[in-house]
Amino acid sequence: RHTTGEQYLPSSVAYVPESTTVPSPSDVFGHVAGAEGILSSVAEVNGYFRRLAEASPRVEIWQIGTSEEGREILLAAVSSEANLANLDRIAEINRTLADPRLADREAMRALVDEGKVVYHLLGGLHSTETGSPEMLMELAYRLAVSEKPEIRRVRDETVVLITPVVEVDGRDRVVEWYERHLAQHADLPWEEVREIGSPPYWGHYAFHDNNRDGIQLTLALTRAVNDVFHRFHPQVVHDLHESLPLLYVSTGHGPYSEAIDPVTINEWTQLAHHEAGELQAEGLPGVWVWGFWDGWWPGYLFSVANNHNATGRFYETFGNSHAGTFERELDEVRFVGVPVTEERWYRPWPPDETVTWSLRNNNNYMQAGVLEALEYASMHREELLRNGWIKASRALEKGRTEAPYAWIFPDEQRDPGRLAYLLGQLRAHAIEVHRLDAEWTDGETTWPAGSWVVRMDQPYRNAAYNFLTEQRFPPDEPNPPYDDVAWTWPLLYGVDGERIDDEEVLAAPMTRFVDGVAAAGGVEGEGDVFLLADTGQNALLTARLLLGDHQVDAAEEAFRHDGADYPAGSWVVLAPREAVARVAAATGLRFTASAAVPDVPRHLVDLPRVGVLHTWTSTQDAGWVRYTFDRQGLDYELVNPDTLKAGEVAGRFDLLVFPDTRGDFARMVHGIDPKWGPLAYTRTPEFPSHGIPDSSPDITGGMGLAGLMELQRFVAGGGVLVALGNAGTLPVDGGLVRRVDRLPPSTVRSPGSEVAARVVDLDHPLVYGYEERTNVFRGNGPIWDVGERERGRVVMQFGDVLPDEEDEEGEDGEAAAIEEEEIAAAPVPPTEGGADDEGAVEELAVAEVPEGAEDFGIEAAAEAAVAEEETAAAAPDAADGEEDAEPEPRDLVLSGWVGPEDALAGKPAIVDVPAGEGRVILFSFNPLHRYLNHSDFRLVYNAILHWNDLP
Repeated sequence: RHTTGEQYLPSSVAYVPESTTVPSPSDVFGHVAGAEGILSSVAEVNGYFRRLAEASPRVEIWQIGTSEEGREILLAAVSSEANLANLDRIAEINRTLADPRLADREAMRALVDEGKVVYHLLGGLHSTETGSPEMLMELAYRLAVSEKPEIRRVRDETVVLITPVVEVDGRDRVVEWYERHLAQHADLPWEEVREIGSPPYWGHYAFHDNNRDGIQLTLALTRAVNDVFHRFHPQVVHDLHESLPLLYVSTGHGPYSEAIDPVTINEWTQLAHHEAGELQAEGLPGVWVWGFWDGWWPGYLFSVANNHNATGRFYETFGNSHAGTFERELDEVRFVGVPVTEERWYRPWPPDETVTWSLRNNNNYMQAGVLEALEYASMHREELLRNGWIKASRALEKGRTEAPYAWIFPDEQRDPGRLAYLLGQLRAHAIEVHRLDAEWTDGETTWPAGSWVVRMDQPYRNAAYNFLTEQRFPPDEPNPPYDDVAWTWPLLYGVDGERIDDEEVLAAPMTRFVDGVAAAGGVEGEGDVFLLADTGQNALLTARLLLGDHQVDAAEEAFRHDGADYPAGSWVVLAPREAVARVAAATGLRFTASAAVPDVPRHLVDLPRVGVLHTWTSTQDAGWVRYTFDRQGLDYELVNPDTLKAGEVAGRFDLLVFPDTRGDFARMVHGIDPKWGPLAYTRTPEFPSHGIPDSSPDITGGMGLAGLMELQRFVAGGGVLVALGNAGTLPVDGGLVRRVDRLPPSTVRSPGSEVAARVVDLDHPLVYGYEERTNVFRGNGPIWDVGERERGRVVMQFGDVLPDEEDEEGEDGEAAAIEEEEIAAAPVPPTEGGADDEGAVEELAVAEVPEGAEDFGIEAAAEAAVAEEETAAAAPDAADGEEDAEPEPRDLVLSGWVGPEDALAGKPAIVDVPAGEGRVILFSFNPLHRYLNHSDFRLVYNAILHWNDLP
């Protein structure tokens, strides 16, 4: 009744087995899973699994986590009664196979004979992908009660772990959004109703990026799944997504990460082609592989498997984002440049150009595919178990016989807190860390005792190598990358360390470190004045908050005091010693007491009233800003379009942070079409998940011109607007600042890469704590530029080489003016997708490329060198005998890929633009990206700490 055509109903799920003792979803809810017009809440889904576990000895459940808003994250295990009774032993076998140091080849064979495949299914990660929690209830019931031979084999040979709803906060929001707003529009075309297809928030912090947290492990759901992996060591982790017609089974078109074992890549292929072939044999059109994802980025939720010698994979099943049935047009949907309705080797049976699609269709395809995957796992039990041991053995051997053999990080760092964070992240990923017991010399470098060593001769060597080394995305790759292309931890975290290619390091005296790592703060010396050298420590913001009403001054230039050197930005604290000691212990900062206040120009470090501005169509990066500020303990208020329209910003806040925001100027200002209004997102007894973390009686219409005028009043009256990444579009295109230009979008592509940067104004408080030569993480987004007369507004630039004034402008400045006019008049080629204009529901549009990929366009990069500048600087002449000669410039790209590099080199990274009595600070990158680029955080913290002392 709920399937729209016989071709969408495979025989494997065309029935539901009957049990007289175990309740099916129909028995509990009164309808089949995937019924039209009905979505199940988290309490209903988890409640059903409880009923199932109570009634069937083949099902067990555990709570594996609690969300940021207090909802339960559940795990179910479905297997034979004998396997569940022996589950601890099965987990122990998998843990032993994961570490070949505990089992040689002969022992491995015995363990493989005894062990069982553990297969972990993840549902409900992206909240508008609503089908998987419904399907997983029926799948669990089928696996528990069916007596078909293939199902019995799955129970006997595998343990199926199921997390039915991973993003539990977002699931409830979407279910209530459907009931509150979408169900009444069931008669409208999908293409029209999609504009309001999603609530403004999914999880408490992350929107779509909850599937980009696999490296950071910041979210409750990521930590829960990570803990399950290290408890059971599943051979396969399978994430159930929805978007593409009709079922994409991940293999990836490459380039694959070099840190992934070839066996894993072949398992992707073997599983995918098995499932595609079997589903096509069952009569299902539109099943395909290869042409969507690349296999490069290691930070998805399922990446925990690929990073740890198991196999992580995913489905993209066609979905409508809610429980309605719609006619969908597929003729314009393209991937890797090819229509999805076109026959290809990887898609031999494409879907029709028009399909009528329902939630049950989605459940049919997804469940049929999973059943084939589980059947494959049951038939290849020994192979999957053995392959895990082989991958770990190969990693261990590579670490013993191939460079690099280790990374070493000295204990002394500019920010010891970021070193502690890096080491903690390694441990969270089950990567072993050692510490030198005595000094060890590598060539001309002597590493002192206490230095931290990450040896490569360990089972998770590939993960350690992947996180610590630089990435080099192939510049000639014909397909745009799926996500960021670099993630090098020492660069992202601003931690000094060195790759060691000398195998003798493995014989150095060292001890494995198993405890937590924390920076050791303290107070040294005697006196009533406390000095803190600012060397870029991220904890300065937290320290200022903890010091409360005590006086803190910042030195405006470098100074020497009591025989020690202090850089500009260093603190002079007047507070009781016990208060400073408490702050030192809490933050890991090191204060020095002095009997006298140093004689140096300084200013008071007082904190502003902070607002975090967001639109209703793009809350993703505002969530990461909130997460970052919450970790620091910073008080702030959310500022939504209602607050702006009401004129409640000027005079209420001192500093506004506008996080990286999707969309063009019109989208930021005018938001969702008011024809849908009022579209309430408020907390009520009927909709208790709404109104969190911000609320509005009507999220349509955006801030409007009234809100834009309020922002202008805010800045003109002395406020500071900090615009991150694309958020700068609003003040630049809206005229809040003048004489700032935007280069054409095709000028450069930089998909999430670490690039060299240079501080241009060393005295500017925005760059306190930074050395002249530094690096920042830049993704795609606008590149701002200023004329030579405005160059003094540039605080930091991309690349090392300063622009040559004579070459850039000539004697009378005409060359630069002509160049600016040519840039402004240059045609702008279309991007690959255009999802930036789709607001909060952009990820639901099947015609679009992956999130963020619309700006990558690698194929166009070679012809996109618009207005290139000469950046090559002559090397200093050694004969001149200049002691302070300019050092050799670094490559622009330190990790990742940028094309063409010359179009970015020398362009402003940070511009501080006075406007009226206030100012706008423009970042041509996002310094608070996914809680990843910790070495960039201080740039925003500095704006907060020194908001009213900028030059």
